[in-house]
Amino acid sequence: MHNPTCRLCCEPYPAGRAALGYDTCLDCGDAAAASERAAWCIVPTHKGHYTRVTRKAELKTLTQKPR
Repeated sequence: MHNPTCRLCCEPYPAGRAALGYDTCLDCGDAAAASERAAWCIVPTHKGHYTRVTRKAELKTLTQKPR
């Protein structure tokens, strides 16, 4: 059985990773995850808890002061 190739860098990666549903090698997958996490923002809400925001439009609605 041969190892599948990464869709980003075309290098082979373990078949076990492909069996889990990944189509990238660990290095490319880690880089993609890091860039995705860079777009997240943790903000406090007016009720006192913290929430993760992944879209700018959502951030605009959360930062309004209650009236």
